Amino acid sequence: MRILRRLCWFLGKLCPVKKNKVIFQNFYGRGYGDNPKYIADALIASDRRVDLVWVVANDRPEDLPASFRTVRFQSLRYIYEMSTARVWVDNCRKQYCMKKPNQYYMQTWHGGLGMKKIENMVPDKLGEDYVRMAKRDASQVDVMLSSSDTLTSDYRHFFWYPEGEIIQKGLPRNDRLLNYTEEDVKRIKEALDVKDDCKLLLYAPTFRDDHNLSVYDIDYPRLKKALETRFGGTWKILLRLHPNVFKLSNDIEYDPDVLINASYYPDMQELYMIADMMITDYSSVIFDFLLIERPSLLYASDVAKYRVERDYYFDFNDLPFALCETNDQLESAVLHFDEQAYAERIAAFKDRHGICETGRASEYAAEWILNKM
Repeated sequence: MRILRRLCWFLGKLCPVKKNKVIFQNFYGRGYGDNPKYIADALIASDRRVDLVWVVANDRPEDLPASFRTVRFQSLRYIYEMSTARVWVDNCRKQYCMKKPNQYYMQTWHGGLGMKKIENMVPDKLGEDYVRMAKRDASQVDVMLSSSDTLTSDYRHFFWYPEGEIIQKGLPRNDRLLNYTEEDVKRIKEALDVKDDCKLLLYAPTFRDDHNLSVYDIDYPRLKKALETRFGGTWKILLRLHPNVFKLSNDIEYDPDVLINASYYPDMQELYMIADMMITDYSSVIFDFLLIERPSLLYASDVAKYRVERDYYFDFNDLPFALCETNDQLESAVLHFDEQAYAERIAAFKDRHGICETGRASEYAAEWILNKM
């Protein structure tokens, strides 16, 4: 199959590029979401005649706009659509793809600032095949999207992308966090069967290389009680596992009065919008949530082990978020959460890293694409 696929890519070079076609990918076909979704929405709003193609792993997403055609990831038709699209928009690395001189590739990436070391920060931990693929992918990229001075520098030094164009106007997915209404919040809560007056904590840990579920060992009833004691009201916890392991959320027991499985909810940004607080471990999601300046904590019971396996980009002492390694520490951090001190740490962190979300990143990205047509 691999040989046939590569042969088809070579044959694809003979197919003419359609100047108004844009093909989008999100985590290799997983739903209508992340940065590609919001760029697509901006293109639709531009009212220009654009042929929109969305890559799917399985069925057509229910929330995919009607103006999209779909194509199955790594099918032969996928190779044709990729070979004839004017612009590729993706948030992950590509395998095998062969871009032509009159095609353009926008790499949005799927993280912003990150807790853990990635890409060329840890090439020895990624494996030779991944490094080879990542270098090849980076060599085809025409533009990347950034939300801070630090992220732009990271692209230059650690993504095998030393000289290409970077649009530093924010991440398209975060536009939503700066532009939403109470009606949006109500709609999302209804979709999750959560009452309007229920407060929510979003627990969104990253994955482990061995897909180990035992590290997600928060005592949920104890955490719920601490939240209600410190902040008042009725609380529930939304569990959102990483896309690499989200199906493992089916193996967890859920008390509906305490824990809700939000791993299948299509849009992470909408979960931020309804969350009154967040807990993660080493995931970059906390830097998106930081933009709305609500309480956040880090919880990880495997800090020493993870340092050996992946290592950390930031020193925990340089972060505005308290790190908890046990349920005792987590309970104490919630009960003694100081909102004023937290706000001051958030402001200092934003300033130090030059965070620059504009609320219009999707528009800037769409404009770049339209200018290439």
